[in-house]
Amino acid sequence: MFTAESLDLLRTQHGVASKADLHRSGLSDRTLRSLVEAGNLVGVVKGVYRIPAVPFDDAARCVAVCAAHPDVAVSGPTAGRLWGLRRLPRDGRVHVLAPPASHPTIAPWVIPYRTAAFHPDDVLRRPDGIVVTSRARTALDLARCVGATDLLSIIEQVMRDGQLADGDLRAVAIDWMSPQRPWIRRFLGLLDGRLRGGPAESHGEVVLGDALVAAGLVGLERQYRIDLPGYGPARFDLAVPSIRLAIEIDLHPTHAESAGRDRDAARDAAAGRIDWRVERVLEAGFGPQLGATTRRLMGVVRSLTTER
Repeated sequence: MFTAESLDLLRTQHGVASKADLHRSGLSDRTLRSLVEAGNLVGVVKGVYRIPAVPFDDAARCVAVCAAHPDVAVSGPTAGRLWGLRRLPRDGRVHVLAPPASHPTIAPWVIPYRTAAFHPDDVLRRPDGIVVTSRARTALDLARCVGATDLLSIIEQVMRDGQLADGDLRAVAIDWMSPQRPWIRRFLGLLDGRLRGGPAESHGEVVLGDALVAAGLVGLERQYRIDLPGYGPARFDLAVPSIRLAIEIDLHPTHAESAGRDRDAARDAAAGRIDWRVERVLEAGFGPQLGATTRRLMGVVRSLTTER
């Protein structure tokens, strides 16, 4: 009873489609009733159906809400998960921005945030039918629900993944500043306090960078670019150029593999030839050991400062 067009639509939209879209793909009301009675379609929210054989996951739920309510946009933790961001709450709900006084749905798995504070530049429509906040707007909205370190880590990832500049994130935030939105000032404060340099590649860089700055380290830079003799262009996770100290955070499994160890050793040797010292921090240096790691590195800083 499905038409080829309706199957293509459902395949594209994670097994979910609105009644209006199914009509446009060639299914009549009578056919829809037959498909529901046969168990081949199941109602999700008003006017939206899904194929029961397809998992009703985050993406499918987002399609359902967007299909039922074209004026909403998936936001907050749900948008963050769609963008593949780290350090997010995993509540299994669909968070959306909705117009003031609107009633997107009574489904308990939908959390609406009613606001006039978003415009078309803040959102984009994906090919699968999901309307989602932009990377920059997603990071801004997450300022309402995640801690400072996690939010800074998300900001760093958004800038890196989306090739965004500081000004891109500020522009989204400044548009909506008001005393009723203190979380926007929090977001801007974290932008003000970012380390100099490129966006962090990992959460570990953010955590260790924050710990070193809190311990009093001055002149720390992130993703420091340098040309190493006999090696070529390189980039240190963290660096204090004034004393030629590089800090590498080795959390990725490739650092423990033979090829990864050989590359690291070659780079460290090249750095040593121009009088740079490289300190490496493994996963074991975080968590309960973060304080000890910070003290060790601050000891290195004091030693190099005395020598130079």
